[in-house]
This record gives sequence, C-alpha cells and structure tokens, in this order.
Amino acid sequence: MAAPLKGWAKHNARQNELARDDLGGKGWVRGHVLNPDGSVGARRSAMAPGPGGLISGGVVVSVRMEGLPRIRAMLERAEKLSPAAVARALNRTAERARTDITRALVKQTGLKFGRIRAATSLWRASAGSLQAEIKAKGGFTSLKEFGARKTAKGVSAAPWGRRQVFDGTFIVRRYGGHVYKREGRRRFPIQKLYGPAIPVEMVKGQSLTAFNRAVQTELPKRLEHELGRIFGR
Repeated sequence: MAAPLKGWAKHNARQNELARDDLGGKGWVRGHVLNPDGSVGARRSAMAPGPGGLISGGVVVSVRMEGLPRIRAMLERAEKLSPAAVARALNRTAERARTDITRALVKQTGLKFGRIRAATSLWRASAGSLQAEIKAKGGFTSLKEFGARKTAKGVSAAPWGRRQVFDGTFIVRRYGGHVYKREGRRRFPIQKLYGPAIPVEMVKGQSLTAFNRAVQTELPKRLEHELGRIFGR
C-alpha cells in the first residue's frame, strides 16, 4: 500500500486530477517560480522546502550586534543596569522594523500590506533572552494573487510590483483562476506559475535595507530613553 502523499506532492497530485478532468483526461501540471524579470525559473518543489512547501525567514535585533559600535556599547551598558529595559528597547525597535519591512515588501513583492503583515510574526525579547526576532512563513505566491487578468497575448500580472504580460500564459477558471503556461508545443505538460515568496524577499533588497535602517535609527533612541528612565532623566 502506497504511503499517503504530503505537502507539495499532494497538491501536485490534486492539480493533476483537475487538469485531467478539465483539459481532456490526460496530461500533468508542474509548478514553476518566476524570476523578477518574468522568465520561468526553478520548480516550486525544489525552492520551497519544509512541511507543506512552507519557507521561513527571519531577521534578528540582538544585544550581540556587530558593526555598530555605538549601539553595542549602549546595549552593554544598559544590559548591566537593567536587562528588562534592554528588552523593552529591543521590542519597540522590532515593532518599528516590522512595520518598515512590511511597507518595503509591498513595493518589493507587489502584495497587499495586510497579506504581508499576516505572514510575519514578532518574537519578543525578555530580560532572560535579549533578542527580538521578526519571522515570516509562507510559500511562493500564485501569480493569480498579483492582479492577473487575461489579454490577447497572455496573462497580465504584477509580481514584484511591475506589471507585465507573460506571453503564452492562460488562466484556468475551473480550479481557482490560477495562471499556467505550456512547457512546449504540446498541450501537456503545463506549468502553474508563482511569484515571490515573502520569507525569501524579507531578508534581501529594500526589506533588508529597511530593517537595518530601523535598527540603526530606532534602537539608539529607545536605549537612550530607557537609560534616562533608569537615571531619572
């Protein structure tokens, strides 16, 4: 007896069934991830490891920071006086960084603010663990989610915030209105197309820049505020 399918294999098997029902009783579907320039890249199954095809990514605001001597010195001083105060500063900084990252990802991915916000979470620092972490989970996002619409030459969509027409692509309404492309001249196989993944994008480009900027500007202010409270200023 065959083992039950899980994750991407289960999803792909279901897509196969739907494709056979809808497109003539034979054929198969594969998932491919688009590159930022619109070309078809690696297969989704190869780029989305983990249970259910989920990817995870994170950025950390920690008391052990390198390359920022002023901030590190302030952290070390505050840590000796009050670890709880440092934790508060780290958490306020992480909250600001999360908001800035989300705004950057709206432009970087082409997804809505609420969608990105829902994919991220904040692990808060405490007096016993002086590290705050912003995490994101999720898979590569179906091209359908980027305002996909049919045109004479193919489907128009805006992954990475740039609208373009993907020649030779088509939408199959019967199973979710996702976007597909044939791999060759024959009717099958066909590829389901995906855009960016939030966890992948979060740790690079404008998002990473926004994180670093938030840490460098917000953390010193929060530490000064907490030190001022300790010394009664």
